[in-house]
Amino acid sequence: MSSSSSSDDNSVRIRDYTIVSTTATTEQTTASIKNVAKDIVEASSSTRELVLTLHQSGATEEIGRAARSIRDTANEINDTVKNLNQHGIIKDTASAVGETAIAARDTIHTLKDATREAAETAPTTAKILKEVSDKVRSKITETLSSRFVVCPLSPSLIN
Repeated sequence: MSSSSSSDDNSVRIRDYTIVSTTATTEQTTASIKNVAKDIVEASSSTRELVLTLHQSGATEEIGRAARSIRDTANEINDTVKNLNQHGIIKDTASAVGETAIAARDTIHTLKDATREAAETAPTTAKILKEVSDKVRSKITETLSSRFVVCPLSPSLIN
């Protein structure tokens, strides 16, 4: 190991290290590299076979058609969104949804208020309706009594 430095305090120290390799380490490294190379060759061969199979079966054309179809659909969607945006339809729709939500909220508050008022006045209303009903019933009974004379039937008429 050697080192060099300068006398300046701001200098950088440089040290050279020598790596000592053993025969066993070299053999392991070589074997590892050979294994990786073998795996690469096998993967390449498998890939070639797959490409050949796809080509012979006509699948590559189908994949190409599918990719073009996906691209065309994405372009149509993009064009539609741009068109909707340019004509303000998206903004108008969002605005209408917001206004509808506000109107629905107002309607709900109105219904709550009406329900509460109905619940508060229900006992009084029921009492008034009963009083009116009783008065009407008594008036009808009075009117019928004054127009018709009720005669008791004698037992001889019943037979």
